[in-house]
Amino acid sequence: MDTCMWGICLDSDLQTDGLFQTVVQYQIDTVRKGANILFPKTKYTQNVEKIKKLSTPPPYLYGDMVSPNNHPDIVGSIVKIRWHFDKNCYFYTIKIGEKIKSKRYFDRDLILRSR
Repeated sequence: MDTCMWGICLDSDLQTDGLFQTVVQYQIDTVRKGANILFPKTKYTQNVEKIKKLSTPPPYLYGDMVSPNNHPDIVGSIVKIRWHFDKNCYFYTIKIGEKIKSKRYFDRDLILRSR
């Protein structure tokens, strides 16, 4: 297997699994001729043609503890990473306690607390 890469899952069949248009970390499996998804969910081997490769990894990763820069006293974890096609950048969903915030957070909106 090759090194880990980042891309956007474009397989609409995986919408019910929450992977459609989600940023995924994956490895190419030359034996099985597919892409093994490593994050955010495992146990998926995807057709490589249904993943749009990204040139750089996201600055914040799944599970990172972050704070919104306008509320540094609040800490939550990254639970979803998506790609904004118009702005050509990452955006994040965070979970604070048991609540998943509906706001889209961009790189500039977050402060890394721990990885």
